[in-house]
Amino acid sequence: MRALLLVLVLSACPSSTSTPPISSPAPAPAPPPPPPSEFGFYLLSMTWEPNRCCTESDHGQCDQLAGSFAATHLTLHGLWPNFADEQSRGKPRAWPQYCGAYQHCEKAEDASCAPGARVPDELARLAPGYVAGTGAFAAHEWSKHGGCTQLSAAEYFRAELAAIRAIPGEATPDALRAAVGADLARDELQRAFGVPPETVMLGCDARCRLTRVGFCLAKDAGDHPTSPIACTANVATSDYDNGCVTHGCQRVAIQAASVCDSK
Repeated sequence: MRALLLVLVLSACPSSTSTPPISSPAPAPAPPPPPPSEFGFYLLSMTWEPNRCCTESDHGQCDQLAGSFAATHLTLHGLWPNFADEQSRGKPRAWPQYCGAYQHCEKAEDASCAPGARVPDELARLAPGYVAGTGAFAAHEWSKHGGCTQLSAAEYFRAELAAIRAIPGEATPDALRAAVGADLARDELQRAFGVPPETVMLGCDARCRLTRVGFCLAKDAGDHPTSPIACTANVATSDYDNGCVTHGCQRVAIQAASVCDSK
């Protein structure tokens, strides 16, 4: 009887060598959300190529400028994050640049600065510098500006297209095209874009020749550009962005392609 009881007790006790039950693996932690943006709005910067090609003629697309889209239309320079006036206080500049993993690109842009995304076909017309030659300008704009947003490179390029489409006529009004080789009143040009004039910045050189046009755009929580907004004082007082105003130009000369007056 004692032997039988001992057998029953031993059989009821768990074996020290038994295999523990298999538990389900713990779910992988969710990736952290992207850090919140540290900028307030975008400046969509467009270039007047006939003026730029007179001062930087080494660019490949300048050889084919005459008769091209860029000879009569503004073309994309970039979509630039900018600080609101209050955000810029105490900072070395009014915009962020070369953020996070792209800090080293400020000294030397190498393969790690490339966007890793194909430039959309539409930008071949609207931004010839992005696709001409090696396409290095797209990498420059991405590493310097796009990398400071929450957007991926592909999203950033699409955002640039969306920003251009937010301005009627692909950001080049009929009044500007009609004035090529002549000039027009600064206020008339500023109103011609079909958006509030306070959202439009006109860049001029010291001789009141158009160099670029900028548009201040709001952004949503995901850093996608939305509608035109009034530009900040930092932008409106910039000789680079708003030189037609800071130089006191009442009329703005619109250079024609390959016409470079050195006087």
